[in-house]
Amino acid sequence: MSGVREWSTAICMAALVAAMLQSLVPNGSMERMVKFVIGAFIICAIIVPLTKIVPQISVTLQESATSQDNSQFKGTVEKQLSTAAQDSITNLVVAELNNMNIKCKNVNVIMDTNEDGSISINKVVVILAKGYGEDSQKASAHLEKTLGIKMEVTADEG
Repeated sequence: MSGVREWSTAICMAALVAAMLQSLVPNGSMERMVKFVIGAFIICAIIVPLTKIVPQISVTLQESATSQDNSQFKGTVEKQLSTAAQDSITNLVVAELNNMNIKCKNVNVIMDTNEDGSISINKVVVILAKGYGEDSQKASAHLEKTLGIKMEVTADEG
């Protein structure tokens, strides 16, 4: 409560000083500039005390965050990273196969997240479209060479 009292006292004092200065300024070309400076002074008098309150608010917000919220947030971020990595690898595989004029039916990325948060890609299983069975060895070799990831390429014959 004392903070609000100090803040209101500062604003009143600033307004009083501004009124005295405004009455001392002669009419003419300087009047507009003085009014501008006085307005900026009043705005600063209102805002500056708030800078003392802002750090207290941020500390309070940090203390009120629970570990459950943090763990949910961390889990969501890890899922999003995993999904982004899978999508990225899938897009790379499909693009490389398209460059080879091979149609892809499905790409399955098998990966794990380590304790340190890094993602390990164990294997990528690629299923080629019907009729591309003879290209599976060539596609596997090309993808492993290009992407540097262990591949298992099969064709959909059913």
